[in-house]
Amino acid sequence: MKISTNFIRFHNEFGLKNTIDIFSDAGFEGIDFNADLEEYYTDIHDEAFYKNIRKYAQAKEIVFAQTHAPFGSSFTEDEKTKKRFGEIVKSMQHSAWLGANMIVIHPCNHISYKENNNYDYMMDYNLDFYKKLIPYAEEYEIKIAIENIPNCITETPKGLLELVHQLDDEVFTVCYDVGHANICGQDPADMIKALGKHIGCTHIHDNDGIHDSHTLPYYGTIDWERVMKAFAEIGYEGNLNYEAGLFVNRVPVDLRKESAKYMASVGKYLVERYWHYKNTQNTVL
Repeated sequence: MKISTNFIRFHNEFGLKNTIDIFSDAGFEGIDFNADLEEYYTDIHDEAFYKNIRKYAQAKEIVFAQTHAPFGSSFTEDEKTKKRFGEIVKSMQHSAWLGANMIVIHPCNHISYKENNNYDYMMDYNLDFYKKLIPYAEEYEIKIAIENIPNCITETPKGLLELVHQLDDEVFTVCYDVGHANICGQDPADMIKALGKHIGCTHIHDNDGIHDSHTLPYYGTIDWERVMKAFAEIGYEGNLNYEAGLFVNRVPVDLRKESAKYMASVGKYLVERYWHYKNTQNTVL
């Protein structure tokens, strides 16, 4: 299990290449590329740019294991939704040029599934949305990771698994967001066990169970021992990928490099706990 992170709260302050340097020096092995930033889902940069960045990162012994598409994925205005679909496809192409093997694409939630019996409508809407992305996933040879999102049909294991099962295509996997589970009233460890083999990547961050604060593990209410034990029990083999950039939100820019090192140290500790439970499980067996 490698430790990885997105680059929110670093990219805008240091630039892309310097951010890669900072994360590499801190001990991260992967970067979750924020293709949800406008410059990365438009035509500002060409193919050579992305391939050069990929090469630059490889020289620093760091990879782009996953990316994040622009969001929200749908809106009440049809033209806006159509435009966003094209931007998502563009981000998929850019992700392929970066060498990423999966991209997180949020489910559609422009209408509350909890009101006016909209569950079935939003399930069908999302099925249609994701099915339209299959040809692009096949063309760019990239998996689509569907995330558990608050106030969306995917916020519970039941809804997320129903969507994945109905899509029934190998291009789809699950991005399990631990923090989102916590604020949605789901037990984070139990949700991992419920999703099981479907989890292909992660968003690792903590919160108080109410606010989506995207802070570092151990700075909220999540029981990380149970979380890492659950990952070990289901045999998860993907990255431990942070989406915890707000941890450094109030940290002076001059201290962010040191903060990155501390974030990496916490990630390495979590990986050690994973292997503790993995090895204990194998010994028992």
